[in-house]
Amino acid sequence: MRLALAGDIALHGLISSDTASNAERFRWLEGELSGCDGMIANLEAPVEAGERNSGKKAHLFAGASVTEELLKRLNVICVSLANNHILDCGSGGLENTIALLDRLGIYHSGAGLTADQAAPVIFPLAGKKIAFAAWNHDSTNPAHDRYPALFLNIFNRTEAEAEIRELRQKADIVIASIHWGTDYSFFHESWQREAAEGLAAAGADIIMGHHSHTLQPFENIGSAAVFYGLGSLVFGDFMRHGSMYALYRRTKHSAVFMIDESCRVSGALSTHELKGNRIVNGGRDIFRRNDRLLHMSRIRERSTTAAAVIRFQERVLSRIWEYFFGYYMNPLKRLIQVGNIRKGFRLFRQV
Repeated sequence: MRLALAGDIALHGLISSDTASNAERFRWLEGELSGCDGMIANLEAPVEAGERNSGKKAHLFAGASVTEELLKRLNVICVSLANNHILDCGSGGLENTIALLDRLGIYHSGAGLTADQAAPVIFPLAGKKIAFAAWNHDSTNPAHDRYPALFLNIFNRTEAEAEIRELRQKADIVIASIHWGTDYSFFHESWQREAAEGLAAAGADIIMGHHSHTLQPFENIGSAAVFYGLGSLVFGDFMRHGSMYALYRRTKHSAVFMIDESCRVSGALSTHELKGNRIVNGGRDIFRRNDRLLHMSRIRERSTTAAAVIRFQERVLSRIWEYFFGYYMNPLKRLIQVGNIRKGFRLFRQV
């Protein structure tokens, strides 16, 4: 078995509006993934519908034909729908997304119009029975209260552990997917590790986290492979106020992990999403990078001073740099915009 794991896939923005470039955007990645048995990821942007979630300021959505084409190109066989953007187009967007996935034969869990659609799925892969369950952590602000009739799996550790124990009796491999963590941080929090320990003890073989858009550390806890944050494989550049924008540069480097039948990491494909969303070989040694991040994570846990320095760098310095020098940014134009001083003070108060 050669199973690929990835983080966020959001096919909105430029990817949906400039479809003629998609073959070239994903040519390299498509070739790299063609040799695996399939990929599991988090589908971040729903298929477009006319309604918008009034609880959200920004809405992600993708075209139906683009979503179909690219999920096929990327050899996606199963997705999590438990994330903070799946309800951006309300019930219509969720309904359109599930209808498309069902038509393509792509398994899904985490959200639905019915409890059955949101429930864990069990499917065959390379002679194994794979169980997949997905949850969204409420801290990611999914604004699901606007749609009380819909089903979105909200992470509750006790309930999740019970679900994993039940799935352990039915499948050869159990995968838990959780949308959680701190936006744009390279580090997981201590409560995430504690939750991962509980899920591993309950019988999860793989824990795949996403939401931060950054590639965070991965490690083994017991017999479980734990990925705290799988990063953003693709997140469409987008228009705002007549200008093109992209997520932070730190989100543009990610990886796809290859898992063998023993649920161990057999390889890591380094990816780099260039301006305009073309994905190329990232050229990074993912395992050496991970060793450094794990070492820094442990220093961060032991030292409040180190934690404060890292937090200041990530929440203030990095965000100021991105504000002025991020993809598509014009530093001079930013400097003369009214209100930048207030924004700077807000960043400092977050520390």
